[in-house]
Amino acid sequence: MKLGVFSDSHDHLPNIRLVIEIFLREHVEKIVHCGDLVAPFIRRSLTELEGTEIETIGVYGNNDGERTNLNRILAPLMEIKGDFYEMSWDDQKIAVYHGSDPHLLNAIITSDYDLVLTGHTHSVRVELVGKTLVVNPGETCGYLSGKSSCAIIDLTHHPLTLDAVRIIPF
Repeated sequence: MKLGVFSDSHDHLPNIRLVIEIFLREHVEKIVHCGDLVAPFIRRSLTELEGTEIETIGVYGNNDGERTNLNRILAPLMEIKGDFYEMSWDDQKIAVYHGSDPHLLNAIITSDYDLVLTGHTHSVRVELVGKTLVVNPGETCGYLSGKSSCAIIDLTHHPLTLDAVRIIPF
């Protein structure tokens, strides 16, 4: 089971398209965006997902201001789950949170999750904290670091280890 993860795309349409192409080429089965999509017009960069059966979800980030229209316009291709989302997939308990509040992020990480997906810092983070694998795929936009990246996580690893994560620069 492959999970594609990206974050902090900040309206960078060409890079969002590249990430979707990577995820399709890698045959991911689910896609998660960890916040800061920003504007509803990014829907144009997600059209490659039309006709696929890849569930694509996301959470809001601190720069996602027009939430009602963002969720409405993206709805056919991506479902925004709110500020925080919890799911189970392939027997793994997963939390998704943008990471705007570091105290809340730490509380989530030290809770009972197998995997915590986060963003916000625009920096790659792949770390085991106790039994919890924490993954920040870095920034899709490349605006702050000059480096764009996404992650693919192989959820067949039980328990999840650092080897389950591939950071893909583009």
